[in-house]
Formats: sequence, C-alpha cells, structure tokens
Amino acid sequence: MNPKNSLFQVISYCALIKQKDLKQMFNRITRLAALQHKVVKCFDLHEYQSKDLMRGFNVRVQKGAIALNADDAAKVAKTLDPSGGLILKSQVHAGGRGKGTLSSGLKGGVKICKTPEEVANYTKQMIGYKLVTHQTPKEGLQVNAVLVHEGVDIVRQLYLAFILDRNSQKPAIVASINGGMEIEEVAKTDPNSIIVLPIDINTGLTDQIANKVVDTLQLQSVRQQAVEQLRNLYKMFISLDATQVEINPWATDPKNQLFCIDAKINVDDNAKFRQKQLVDLRKTSVASEQVDPHEELALAAGLNYVALDGNIGCMVNGAGLAMATMDIIKLYGGEPANFLDVGGGANVEQVKTAFEILNSHPRVETILINIFGGIMKCNIIAEGIIKAAQLVDLKTPLVVRLTGTNSQQGAKMLDEFAKSQTKVSITTATDLDDAAQKSVKIAHTSKKN
Repeated sequence: MNPKNSLFQVISYCALIKQKDLKQMFNRITRLAALQHKVVKCFDLHEYQSKDLMRGFNVRVQKGAIALNADDAAKVAKTLDPSGGLILKSQVHAGGRGKGTLSSGLKGGVKICKTPEEVANYTKQMIGYKLVTHQTPKEGLQVNAVLVHEGVDIVRQLYLAFILDRNSQKPAIVASINGGMEIEEVAKTDPNSIIVLPIDINTGLTDQIANKVVDTLQLQSVRQQAVEQLRNLYKMFISLDATQVEINPWATDPKNQLFCIDAKINVDDNAKFRQKQLVDLRKTSVASEQVDPHEELALAAGLNYVALDGNIGCMVNGAGLAMATMDIIKLYGGEPANFLDVGGGANVEQVKTAFEILNSHPRVETILINIFGGIMKCNIIAEGIIKAAQLVDLKTPLVVRLTGTNSQQGAKMLDEFAKSQTKVSITTATDLDDAAQKSVKIAHTSKKN
C-alpha cells in the first residue's frame, strides 16, 4: 500500500504539542504530509501481502486471496461468505484506487460485488489494464492481479496506527474513534479525538498503554480481544522493522469481532539486510511493482523525489530547506510541482538527473534551485548547474538562489553563462523571497503563453 496521503508521522508531532496550537500547526504541516515517508526511506507492500503478513502474526483480517485472472477470482469468491459482500481490489502501488479509472473504461479500482460472476466480470475489466488515480503517473499503473476477500458488516470504524514518533524518538500508537476517513480530516475537524502514546522500546507495549487505547476507542466490551490484537500488531511492527503500520478502519462487526479492514505497512529500507522475507515478497510479487518512473530514476541517482500537483519544479539541498522552499512558493501564490532533495554533496550527474526529471514533468513551467553552500562551495555548485544544463536539452527556465560560501561568485558565474547563450534561461535571485516571487511570476507568464 502506498502511504503518500497519510499524515501518520505528522499527527504524531501535532498531538504532542499544546492542543490550542494544533490547528495552527496543521495548516502548515498538512501540505508536507506527502513527503514524510521520504525522509525515512521505506519500501511498500501490496495490500494482499500486508494482510498475509498480518495473518502470520494472528491479526484478524478478512478471509480472501489474490487472483491473476477472472476465472481464479471467481474461484476465490466461491470459497468466501458473501453475506457482507465480496470485495474486489486492484493491486497497484497507489492510493485512491476506489476513485480511479481503468484504461478499459471501468470507473473505480475497488468494487463491492454480490456474486462470483460479478467478481469475474469486473476482474476482466481490471487485469491487463492501467489504473489512473491522483497518485499514479499520468498514464496510470498496470493491474496484474486483484485481491478478492470477504466484506465485513461494519458497526464501528476506528483509526489505529503504530508509527515511529520523531518528537519522542520512540515507537508510538496513534488512535482515534473517527476511523474510515482520512486522518488529515480528523486532525482538522476533531483534533481532540486523536491520541498519541509513545512506547518505551525497552518495556514495549504495557497493559497501561493498551488499556488506555481500549478506553479511548470505547472498546471496553471487547477489552481482552482488543488488547490481544494491539499486542499482535505491535509485535509485527517491531519484528518487521516497520516505520508504519496503519489500520484504517479498525472495525467491529455485529458479533463484536475486531477486523483490520485496510492495512498500510511500510518497512525501513535500511532494514533490508535482516528482512530477507520482505525483500523476497517484492521480488516474487504477482501484482504490479510499477511506480512513478521519475521516482525510480531519482532513487537510482540517490535523490529524494516526490511528485506533486503544481507547476514550479524545486531542486534543493536538504529536506528541511526543501520544505521551507515549498512553503514560500505557496505563500507567494505558486504551487510546487515536487519535493526534490539533492543532498549536501550533489554532483553534476545528480543535478543532470534532477534536470531530466523536472524538464520532462508535463506541468513544470519553471525550476527553482535553492542551494545552501556549506561544505560544498557555491561556485562549485554553480559550475555543476552550468555543466548539467549543457548536458540536458533544458527548455524550462531556471531561477537560482545560492547562499553560503562563495555565493556571490556562484551567482556571477550563472549570470555570465546566461548572457553568453540563449538556449538556457537562468535568473538569479538575491534571497528566498526574491526567488519564490520570480518563480511564481515566470510560471504564471509561461502558463499564459
């Protein structure tokens, strides 16, 4: 599952500050929610893989199985209890599947069916086609498999997540009685319903913490079951070196059974060496492993990149500076097209790759380069920008702000290069405000033309 729209790490910070400040903090932080998973690199699992893992840790999920064609999907459906509906889900690494569109013309990559025949019919319109959602590339992602599982007659929907909390530097539980909706919305409309409980890694999930979650979620009538499921989920979170285990919704049925209806699991990329089973899951996956090709290109070059919906490309060294750059673009009425952190020691090849990514972005009208020259001097950075721009057929105008060691020398080099040729448009800026305003103006002018 893809976590790009989840606010789980941001909420962990918000819920620990003073409640009166939460809404004010949320307005700024919510714009950056999609970037949090890039700060700690992780790899995603498909929903069918996540649920298989959860079964292995005795976490209750719906009965079901993966299918590679319509006949197999119908066979799986015939083994299931249809009383709560038969759920059919396309398996791709993207959120918003239910609201997506297949290249077959089918609306929605998630369907609630009544019969195995209906499951088979929809499967024929999913497998082999591309699903387009707000999180996929423009051309969509290939659907190679579908998950078929039982539906649950839901009585209550709750929110539950185990995360790594940056504020306390510990694992933490995030919980809310408002499940089944985006946690971002909960934070905006009912922040008091969200609790964040840090967990001491040495003592683990204590009875006190588990019971507090149970009481907060009003699960007193199924306390023993809820505590057992919480312990199993925490054991899985630790055992898998996970950065996130998000259950939304965690639901009860008419028999007071708790089910993990939808699961998102992310595993720390740095733990691959001891998570061979999970690495093998990616290698042997029967579902599509397609992702945004730009993200794959950036990953191979050692860049942190996340595509967004704006038209001002960003190339910055440092995640914090990148976020601040995006903020100030928004402040001056612009929309950032991406998050792209080239790191502190970016070389010509990395800058070239960054240019290739942003230059090919269909919506980017200008690229704002915001670099702080510390160990890497600004004149060296300017030289790298010039060389990379010459290697790429760069048609997108650049706005460059350099600050730090030899910044004036770097800016002079860029100005002289801009005057010496007409192929690459470069505008230097004196500070970040100046850079953001120039970028917004250029993007607006280019868009009009």
